[in-house]
Amino acid sequence: MNRTTAIVVTAATALLCGCPGLALATLGVMAAMGSQMPEVMAQDPNNPQDVLLGSGMFLCIGGLLILIPVIAGILSLRYAKSSKPGINEPLPPGS
Repeated sequence: MNRTTAIVVTAATALLCGCPGLALATLGVMAAMGSQMPEVMAQDPNNPQDVLLGSGMFLCIGGLLILIPVIAGILSLRYAKSSKPGINEPLPPGS
């Protein structure tokens, strides 16, 4: 995998996993603070334990979705081969 592909993979995972993860984490924080309507989360407003359980699930799933682009970026950029010759690599033959 070259460096350009690694950057594209990282950007794609950030767009497809990181943005929804941030949205879910934001909804979880709003629900935990009590500023979100309980009907949105389809929970009974009379039971605060259910609301906290739902907000905790939103935070956990959002956190996992946020970690996916971070891990993909670290792994893909670490193992990406550079197009420039390194110190220990031989130079390509001249013409």
